[in-house]
Amino acid sequence: MANAVVWSGSLSAFVRQRRSERESCRERAFDKTSATKHLSPIELYLNSSCALEKAHLHYGGSQGLLRCAAQSVADAGCGDDGAGSRESGDDEVRALRQFASESGLWMEPAALKALFAARPMRGGKEHSVAYLPDEERVIKDADVHALATESLYDYLTDLLLSNHYFDDDFQILGFYEEGERLHLVISQPYVDGTHPEWEELKAGMVAQDLRDPNPRSLGGNFIIDDDVLGEIDVFDLHVNNVIRDASGWLHPIDAHFYFDDRTARVAALQKLGLDRVSGPTALASSGLPRAKG
Repeated sequence: MANAVVWSGSLSAFVRQRRSERESCRERAFDKTSATKHLSPIELYLNSSCALEKAHLHYGGSQGLLRCAAQSVADAGCGDDGAGSRESGDDEVRALRQFASESGLWMEPAALKALFAARPMRGGKEHSVAYLPDEERVIKDADVHALATESLYDYLTDLLLSNHYFDDDFQILGFYEEGERLHLVISQPYVDGTHPEWEELKAGMVAQDLRDPNPRSLGGNFIIDDDVLGEIDVFDLHVNNVIRDASGWLHPIDAHFYFDDRTARVAALQKLGLDRVSGPTALASSGLPRAKG
């Protein structure tokens, strides 16, 4: 990975230092006519000043960054059919580690862990979770070696599909390494609400145009009838992965999507226009350097 900043002081001192670096970076890199003027507080936890802003400019925004991360691992591993070997999984991790270095999005592990300890939320098997009150978002830490999906590609493209079908806003914030293990840090909007009971969840999903193929099952599997793709299988929508807001609307917060194999998943993403970003980006035309970390 890129050279990491070793930090042994307090979290508050770390934040003060990074805030100063961020302000300096803003003055150097963005003039008064820039469309990007407000840097995210999460920038404080990145090893390279303004790295997230520069990555968004280079890759075409937060969704372009997510698409390019998925594309970086597209040729490694097997995915949906479960036939992937350990070697293919290792190939995906190596590819994503290379993407982390190219994007400059290495994060400072000690300060990041202090953030999770200071603002913890209940997580699941895949993620440690914390709350970012200034942004009304949650931040999630995933060990990419221990994901529930068949492959990293499936995991990353499930985030894209959740953004597409459920109007979510999953974003990549950065990466860090702990020992030999690569971690991916993502965020999504915070939903203020409660987890529904199963019968309410099932009825609500059906009212929101999802179809329940097994009414007697408690597995949390549903079908989206999509005009472009036809039937889309969505699973893992159990009560802990859905939140009901004050209006009664149900928000899936950790959905997964099933396809027969990698080829079918890639074809679906292509039809939806979610496979990659093409064309020049704002950074390419701005002359700003890419952060290497």
